[in-house]
Amino acid sequence: MPEIDTRFGTIHYEEFGDRQLPPLVLVHGLMGDGSTVALLAQGLSAAFHVIAPDALGHGESARPEGFTLQDQGAMLGELIAGLGYASANLVGISMGSYLAAQAAVLAPDRIAGLVLVVSKAHGQTSSVAAYAARRGVDLSTLSPEETMAVMADAVWSPHTPPERRETLLTATTVRTPLNPEEQAAVERSLANFDLRPGLPSITAPTLVISGASDGLNPPEAGREVADGIPGARFVVYENSGHMLPYEEQDRLVEDITAFLTA
Repeated sequence: MPEIDTRFGTIHYEEFGDRQLPPLVLVHGLMGDGSTVALLAQGLSAAFHVIAPDALGHGESARPEGFTLQDQGAMLGELIAGLGYASANLVGISMGSYLAAQAAVLAPDRIAGLVLVVSKAHGQTSSVAAYAARRGVDLSTLSPEETMAVMADAVWSPHTPPERRETLLTATTVRTPLNPEEQAAVERSLANFDLRPGLPSITAPTLVISGASDGLNPPEAGREVADGIPGARFVVYENSGHMLPYEEQDRLVEDITAFLTA
């Protein structure tokens, strides 16, 4: 994997598509890495040069003991600049959407177009931790498979049958899992975050997409994000939950491509 140095540490990333195409930075979700969005990146690579970084604290990138959502947003701006681009399109999935929105708040001119998928504008913790707390579940005691079983009702649409869920889960396997201490550092970085004050400063054309059955970041959370960004467009996928990028991947590729190339 290629890598680039930032003031927050080394960031690893994967590349997809022709480097002569317009750049698109694709940011994964909580506890994931660039490999967990590889199928989506491949779909987008027909129209874009896709860069899929491992966020701070994830994958092969630096795993500092302490970092913040603002650090993550600033890191994305440095990544775009370090790759030689004056600006780039930015697509974020779940936690990645918080990072992407933060990057667009910090450096509006560096973001050519913005797509936020299964997003929210604020939270005391990650959406996964909040859901587990409501269920009285200690996620630190569970395996990844057990965690997905607990989260099933919150992340999947009832339109996605069990056998297809099993197939799709193979696409979410992380390359380098985090240990409990590293997971705790990621959770701390999201404590009490609030993007709402900065959303009006975003100048990039913005598309916000939510899944109708999302039990982690429901459509009303996505609507709040869209309402805070001047001119943002808001769409709900009726046949998706929080796993929208996998459940309706082809539609998502088409919608992102159409929006960012319009």
